[in-house]
Amino acid sequence: MRTNPRLRLAINVIVGILLGIFISQMLSGCSDELPLAPAPSAGIAGEASAEVETINGSKTAVRISPTQANVVTTISPAAVATTSSATSPTAVAPAAVSVAAPVVSNTMPLPQTKEHYHLSWDGKLEGDATRSLSCKATQCRYETHASVVGLASFSEISDFQWAHGQVEFQRYERTLQLLFKQVARIEKQADGSIRSERRGKVYQYAGKAGLVDILNIEVQLRADRLANRAPKASYPLADSKGISAISLHREADETLTVAGKARHSEVYVRQDGKRKTTLWLDPAQAFLPLQIIHQDGAETYRMIWLGDAAK
Repeated sequence: MRTNPRLRLAINVIVGILLGIFISQMLSGCSDELPLAPAPSAGIAGEASAEVETINGSKTAVRISPTQANVVTTISPAAVATTSSATSPTAVAPAAVSVAAPVVSNTMPLPQTKEHYHLSWDGKLEGDATRSLSCKATQCRYETHASVVGLASFSEISDFQWAHGQVEFQRYERTLQLLFKQVARIEKQADGSIRSERRGKVYQYAGKAGLVDILNIEVQLRADRLANRAPKASYPLADSKGISAISLHREADETLTVAGKARHSEVYVRQDGKRKTTLWLDPAQAFLPLQIIHQDGAETYRMIWLGDAAK
């Protein structure tokens, strides 16, 4: 049987085309999947180039040159890392970042100043007062001295340690000179116990962590507010006969006109038993007391800030 020459030629042409397609696929190393983009280091003119970008450390995108605009390949993060290392020999992986725990400074955060106040005693006697804070390293003293010339004088001294953002009680002394002199002392002993003297009587009792006195609690309050911390609602107070609780709470803010200027103030009340002290603190001056009203039974005194005593 003879085959039509034209038919034979057509069959040969078709077989040749199919064989060529098969061989080209074998040589390219690809199956039916999309071909890989050429390596960026190929450097041959006319070949496609690709740039790899890492997004959020996991996703990747490939930008292809116009010659390969129709070809997009997904590359795994591992492949990206390998490619980056290969093409950038000097590249170094970023070191792990460690976050240090916050450190509370032992430096007194409040300014060490001497302030001048006007004193009103029971609304009848007028006088002057100074209040000052001083520190040498972590050893601090906060004191008040007030007087009505020729009639009476009053002083309070608080010695304390400032450590880890807190006052540590050491010694408190109060002296009142009105007709005759009255002195009260409370002091921490070497063994940690507390010894007090008042009106000729001596008391001794066990100490306690976090102990404050009636004056240095003000330092703690101001330092807490300066650090934007809310003060505690209650503190253990070193008193003449033992440890008692002193409460502290905030009231509505007020605006006071003192030293010839209207000033916004935060208002706090501290109270233990019959003693009640109201403080108007100025946030613009490291919570400096602008006004203090102290009530102790039938006795009341008021101090209004006049300015820096050193000026």
